[in-house]
Amino acid sequence: MINEQIKINDLIEIEIKKLGINGEGIGYYHKLAVFVDNALPGEIITAKVTEIFPNRLLADIEEIKVKSPDRLEVMFPEYELCGAYSMQHVTYEKSLQIKRDILINALNRYVDKKIVYSKIKQTIGMNEPLGYRNKVSLPVRKLEGKNKFGLYAKGGNEFIPVNDTPVHQPRINEIIQIVETLMDQHKFHAYIQKDKSGYMKSMVIRRSYTTGEVQVSFLLMKKFEGIAKFTEALVAQCPDIVSVFAFYTDKYKEQIFFTNNYENLFGKATINEKINHQTFSLYPEAFFQLNTVMADKFYNKMRELANLQPTDVVIDAYAGSAPISHYIAKDVKKVYAIEIDQRSVQSAILSLKRNNIKNVTVIQSDFKKALKNLEVDTIDAMFFDPPRTGLGYDTIKQILKYKPKKLIYGSCNPSTLAKDLEDLLKTYELKSLIPMDMFPYTPLVESVSLLELRTDLETV
Repeated sequence: MINEQIKINDLIEIEIKKLGINGEGIGYYHKLAVFVDNALPGEIITAKVTEIFPNRLLADIEEIKVKSPDRLEVMFPEYELCGAYSMQHVTYEKSLQIKRDILINALNRYVDKKIVYSKIKQTIGMNEPLGYRNKVSLPVRKLEGKNKFGLYAKGGNEFIPVNDTPVHQPRINEIIQIVETLMDQHKFHAYIQKDKSGYMKSMVIRRSYTTGEVQVSFLLMKKFEGIAKFTEALVAQCPDIVSVFAFYTDKYKEQIFFTNNYENLFGKATINEKINHQTFSLYPEAFFQLNTVMADKFYNKMRELANLQPTDVVIDAYAGSAPISHYIAKDVKKVYAIEIDQRSVQSAILSLKRNNIKNVTVIQSDFKKALKNLEVDTIDAMFFDPPRTGLGYDTIKQILKYKPKKLIYGSCNPSTLAKDLEDLLKTYELKSLIPMDMFPYTPLVESVSLLELRTDLETV
């Protein structure tokens, strides 16, 4: 077998034929698939083998012999090293095509039923695809005596400081640098696990795109006596910071940013974001889309596809702070918004009250459990915006007990969407699937799908 003749670090020449479901280039070496990050279709490359499997190879680009006309020079290579914003090497217009292709490749891989490609629309993108991110979560480390926020290199423990991240809102980048300077001045240092010195593990900054309000949350391994003076200095320099929290943990290795042990150090408990002429009040832990401009397009597209009626009873599942409920409430008789996270539920209830929406009931529960206990005879439509794990077979079984006429599925993972469609398409027909570029310059693909109950099953 050819893979038995290949060794790690061998150089091979291949032509990239297509893209995989994670945006990686795929070529073939003696019929063996080779997966190469940052390679584009049509390119001929020399690749260095990094991992060997029975049915595939992983490799890195060593040299590009024939470049794609869509290739760009990477402006911010440090983010490539971190695995973040890993589509800087391609024109934005081409990246929108690539994201549609990633979606199609996932469907081809996981869905047995033939999909009519005309139902998969062109990717909806942004006019200005930089400076979109309204929230960042960054670990902090002490490097050469200075506190620095950054990211970890892909596949390793190397910590790479980052500044002026191009996809962050510019004001967020400014605040990161101000926090670093103040941490040094106030000796509010990054926590070092080896000798248990320092305090801070990470920081989350959320900034409202529409109001400019900023919320800062620190995750601390232990209390810092000077935190009041530090906070006072921070808000003096940044009057747009209207909410500051400290969260506490004793679990250094856990990948978390929030805990149930916290204190509100300054200002309000929430900040306000405005979309769809409505105000959303967001606690630090509450889920809200990271791209406000695309979130508005995303929820409007879900509402448009649903074509709801005034008599409809609707489920908004995995509701977060209930933006979908806000968008559709005026179109229907009743909405049940189901969300398991307590802080997201609190944000949802507060926002619905603030916007005087009275036909939405928020249920704090696991979605499957809520469906079992819901005392409703008929559900006309269900909206989903699940995490990257998707719905899963057990949840789909619960959905099929109600057989709503329409399912509107907001997905953030083409692979789990395709796996869910493999089960759903036995009962539903896919009417439309629209890729949405919620995260420009990354291979992440969000999408909105409309599925309608097959006419031969409506009365079954």
